[in-house]
Parts: sequence; structure tokens; C-alpha cells
Amino acid sequence: MTTPTDNDPKAPLKRKKLGELLIYAGLITQGNLEEALKIQKSQKKKIGQILIDMGVTSDEQIAKALSSQLKIPFVRLNDVQIPKEIIALVPQELAENYMLIPVREVKKQLVIAMANPLEFYALDDLRFITQMKLFLTVAPQSDILSAIGRSYPRKSLEMELGPDLGLADGVEIVGQVKEKEQNVQDLLNLTEQPPVVRFTNTVLADAIRLKASDVHIEPQKDSVVIRYRVDGIMREIMQIDKQIHLSLVSRIKIISNMDISIRRKPQDGRAQVKVADKRYDLRVSTIPASFGEKVTIRILNPSAGGLGVEELGLSERDLKHFGEAIARPQGIILVTGPTGSGKSSTLYTALKRLNTPKVNIVTVEDPVEFEITGINQVQINPKAGITFADGLRSILRQDPDIVMVGEIRDSETARIAFQAAQTGHLVLSTLHTNDAPSAVTRLLDMGVDSFVIADSLLAVLGQRLVRGICKKCKTVDPLTPQIFEQLAPIIRPDRTKRFWKGAGCEACQYTGYAGRLGIFELLMITPSIKEILAKDVPAVAIRKAAEKEGFTTLSMDGITKAFQGLTTIEEVFRVAPPEYDETSQESLDAAVECRISEPGATASAPEVPGQSPPSCVASVHPDKILVVDDNQVILKILKNILESNNYLVMTALNGIEALKIAYQEKPVLIITDYMMPEMDGMTLIKKLKSQLATRFIPVIMLTSKDEVDTEVEIINAGADDYLTKPVNPKRLLARINRFMNRPGSTESE
Repeated sequence: MTTPTDNDPKAPLKRKKLGELLIYAGLITQGNLEEALKIQKSQKKKIGQILIDMGVTSDEQIAKALSSQLKIPFVRLNDVQIPKEIIALVPQELAENYMLIPVREVKKQLVIAMANPLEFYALDDLRFITQMKLFLTVAPQSDILSAIGRSYPRKSLEMELGPDLGLADGVEIVGQVKEKEQNVQDLLNLTEQPPVVRFTNTVLADAIRLKASDVHIEPQKDSVVIRYRVDGIMREIMQIDKQIHLSLVSRIKIISNMDISIRRKPQDGRAQVKVADKRYDLRVSTIPASFGEKVTIRILNPSAGGLGVEELGLSERDLKHFGEAIARPQGIILVTGPTGSGKSSTLYTALKRLNTPKVNIVTVEDPVEFEITGINQVQINPKAGITFADGLRSILRQDPDIVMVGEIRDSETARIAFQAAQTGHLVLSTLHTNDAPSAVTRLLDMGVDSFVIADSLLAVLGQRLVRGICKKCKTVDPLTPQIFEQLAPIIRPDRTKRFWKGAGCEACQYTGYAGRLGIFELLMITPSIKEILAKDVPAVAIRKAAEKEGFTTLSMDGITKAFQGLTTIEEVFRVAPPEYDETSQESLDAAVECRISEPGATASAPEVPGQSPPSCVASVHPDKILVVDDNQVILKILKNILESNNYLVMTALNGIEALKIAYQEKPVLIITDYMMPEMDGMTLIKKLKSQLATRFIPVIMLTSKDEVDTEVEIINAGADDYLTKPVNPKRLLARINRFMNRPGSTESE
């Protein structure tokens, strides 16, 4: 390698752009550059990488051209061994972001190999970090990437998962059993590392805190997405590095008593976690997907089955009739609805009402979700020959008074259940149908005779779960007149009433919703209904006959609850849309479109302050950056800088607005001022970093104080970087690239 002499000028090398220099060297044409720039608008890549991808040049040719034009040495790094003390001088993140590597120290100068020595802000950062003079060389990009891979250790899980937030404090895996096989011992050792254990516990604790019913761990091509189902809606929480996936999945398998050596077949397991002296059951399922194993964890809250019948949310009429039905000595009661509509919870609630020392209650379930003292609960096991039908036959020989069958899935189970109802037992079960009247036609399809249904069926309860309005930010919906227009094709409501909505607050993570409640329709099998059942009539006829006797549909029960301020009309229409003819549909569509277009309307994608509404069809999805500052002039300046570099900019005037946007829009980066009204930048950062959903969003703090104490305070609060005002545009963009291009992304041309 060339013996270095000082080529570290205080005024950087002539500030040419890479494309211009390569044209001047005759390596590419103006047409090549224009095409590369066009591609760069939709692809976050450096211009050099795009030219290489286009096949018009190679990384070695680019390096030699830079060497010739800038008069700096060209080097190859294939056989270069870099001392550890030299590598330690430059952080790995900086080396990857700027595509450079320290090589050696000669005459108190640090020899740096760069793929692009025109990265002037990289040189500024290097001088600041190393406090040394630099001697620049240029090397092919592939050489530098290979040298980085050889010289730097793999990023530790501690670094990837970040600092401990304390979210996992008090979390304990109950009854953990470790895998014993020797051939997976190395992986077991990895999964026992504190960062993996802590991160797994943190995810479980965070999901339980948010009252999630399911956790989904989904491997993608370059990352792993973690999503929760909260109040029935999927919510993306975070994306983590792909290299963590294997150890995370293995850790979950271990606590669930699954085989970690099997990765190409689906597996099921279960575990129990203790959080704050309360135990939660976990049902774990893995399945091989395109980019690795997908894991789904169902979280069962033991207190969820503790409601009384009066707390279900049935109307006064339906509550009275449902209580009469479950008090009958024999017959069958069905609860219908799709998966996740709360059917099992309703059955458990009924069993709790019926559970007395005077009766023998036996259940057959898949799985046993909640344990109830005094009730004999049997879990089906198809591998051991225990199906719903077999289990039901067996428990009928146990002298039961009341039988609960988790689900009627087939004709055999249906026939046995109705035989039990005819022989002096009260049977409770669930059935998958869209509404209560359709349960009758479903039973007929399963081969149950119509006269048997008429003699044995007592009631069918159809139900759904809708999200409830957050009580902490509940407010009158100003669009009540538009809601009445939506309802006009269905009912003629009292227009003096008001509707309510959630304005969105930190407690509900700015969704406006918190918790769920049931909406119901109860079909009682009265003598008049029995009469038409024997004629094999369709579900529509059953519905019309029931409506004459006061039957209330799911959608009407939902609308009633919206009038009561328990939920919103949008939520009711999402879960249980009413039936209407074609003309009514057109009128309803127009009303819904009008409502969504109104300022302040609650829609699935909330309007963000400072952001223009997105186009319905977009071929390019630019990265979103949130800028927070109470100074409108600074907001405008920063917005212009970022938008000129193809970023989608959202703005907020204080930390409260910013927190809402961060939860709803998940920007890729946040730039915030230090001093602001209502919620300052320090408080904002602490709140962002305390939540798993926003913890990994990089934050750059802007401050007018260029002091060491201020810097330490900002970094300790959780900021990822900081800049002093006034902000230099090129320095700002360079800092942004450090977070968003890991490595090799956009380079301003």
C-alpha cells in the first residue's frame, strides 16, 4: 500500500458530484446518469449502486476513476488484515452507512478506504470521532463490504434489541421445559442469552398490557414484522432485524414445549406466563412460510370468562329471554358467529350462572380456554381418538345434567347433540353461521331433521364484537347529521339524539377506541317459529316471522348501542352491515363518502396535520418523516428541504400532536425541537422510547444549545442524534441517511 502523506485537507476535495465525475472520466454517458437519476426517485439507493445495477460500470471501475480524478491512491483490501485497535476507532454503523473502513495508522494519520471519497460529511464525522488526521484511499465497494464483514463482529442481540425498557419486569414463564437434544445445544445457548429472553418477555408483556388477543411474528425478506390483534384489529407494532428471527422463534418454541429442530412442519404448543401475579395461557402455533417460520400466539386472559350474564350487553328483552332459555331443564341453545366473535365467552358466562352443587356439568372443548371450579372439562385429542363426537358420547355416560360442546363441526356431532337434548339434557354449543336464523338452515344441511330441530332447539344467539369508544377521550360526533343520512335507508331515528366518537388520546393510542362489547340478536324458538321450521323454510322467512315477535337484528342492536354512546356507527357497519336493497345501497355509499370527506371525520387512515391527502392510486410510497417544531418558519424550511429529496413530510406543532401522528402513521424518522409548548422534545422522546410500537423510530433532536451537557441530556433521554440550529441542509440530509440507508441507499446527486 502507498505510504501516506497528508491528503486530509481542511477544505475538502473539490465538491464534484459522483455522476459528473464519472462522465468526465468517460466511464458513463449523460444518458446513463439521467436514467440512473430517474430510477433513484423511486429507489432509495446511491447513484453509484444504481449505475452498477444497470450494468454500465462496475465498482472497481468507479473506484479507479475516482482515484484518477481525485488524485488519491487506489487500493484493494482482499488480503489486508486490519488490527482490532484500528477497527475500534470507527463505529460499525458509521462504516456501513458511509461505505468506508479504517485500515491502519501511519505517522499519526488514520488511513481510510472509502468507496466514495466525495462523502464529505463522512469525513467530518470521522474527524470528530477519531480526533485524527485522515489519509484517504479509494477501494471497490465489494472490497469494503467484505472487509467490514471480516473485521467487525456481528451485531449483538443486545445492540439490535436496544436497551432494557423495563417492560419485561415481573414477567415469568411458568413451567418452562428446556429441550435436551445435543444437536440443538448451540441454538439453545443462543436462546438463553439475556437479550433474547428479555425481548421475548417484553413482547409478551407489551401485548398483555395492550390487551391483545394474538401476537403475530411474520418473517419478511429483509426484516421481521411483529403485529398484535387489539380489539379485533391487526396493528403493526415494530419491525426487527432478520437475524433475530431464528433465536426469537426458538425461544418461543422452548417455552411452549415444541421441538426447535423441526422448522419445515407446522407445530402447536402451549405455555403459561405470569404477569403482575396474574397468569395468562398462551396457545402457540408455528407454520413454515416463504421467508421462515411464522408464529402466532393466542393470549387467553383467565378473567375474560368471569362476566355475569347481565354484563354481556344484551338488551333488556333479550336478557330476559336468554335467562329463561338457559334455565330450561332440557333442549339445546346455540351461539353463532365467526371466529373471534366471543362465542366461547358467552357460553362460559352461561355455565357460571348454571353452576350449582345441584347439577352435574360436563364440557368437551378444543381447547379448554378457561377453568371453572365445579365443572368437569374435557379437552378433545384427535390423536388419542377423542373427537367432539366421541367426547360427547363419553360424557353422556357420565350422568350429566348440562353439557357444553365447544363447537358443532360435523353432522355426527350435530346429531348426537340433538339426541342429548331430546333425552333430558340441556346442551350448549356454538355454530359458525352469519346470523341466528341461518343456524337452522345450517343444521338442516348437516342432516338434522326439521322436526328434531323444532322439538329440541330453544334459542339461537347471534353475536359480534365491536370496539367501544374510549371513555377518556369520548366526545360528541360533530357529523351527527351525516350519520342520520347514512341511517335514512334503514330506519327513521330520532334526530334530536347525538352520536359519539373517540377523539383519540394517549390512553387508546389515538385510535378513539378502547375495549370491545357485544352486539346480539336472539332468536327464540317460539310456537309460531316451530310451526314454520317443520316446513323447511329459508332463513329469510324465519327472520321475517321472528321480527313480528320483536326479533332485533345484529345491526339494529349495534345502532342502538351507538345511540347510547357505547360505539360508533362506522364500527357497527364494519362488523355487522345492515341489509338493504340496491337503491338504499347507492344512497348509503354516497352518505359514507360524504362523511369520510368531511373535515375531522374518523376514517381508517386518519388525516395528519400538515399532510396533503394521499392519492387513491400511488405507484411510489416515499418514506414518511415527522417534523415537530412550534416555529412555523422552521417547519416550512425543513419541509422544503425534505420534500425536495423525495420524502413525505408530516408536521406537528408540539409533542402531543407528534405522539398522535407517531402512533397512527409510524414515520421512519422523527425530527423534533427541544423546547415546545404543551409537551417538549425531551418528554416526547421519553414517551416514544417507552413504548414498543414507537421505540425503534429514530429521533433527531434540534437544539440551539451547542453544549456538552445539553448533548448528554439529549442522548440520555433516548435521542438517536442531535443537530444544532440553524440547521445546515446537507448535514441534516447526511444525518438522515445514517438512519435510513443501512447501508447503501440514497445519495443526493
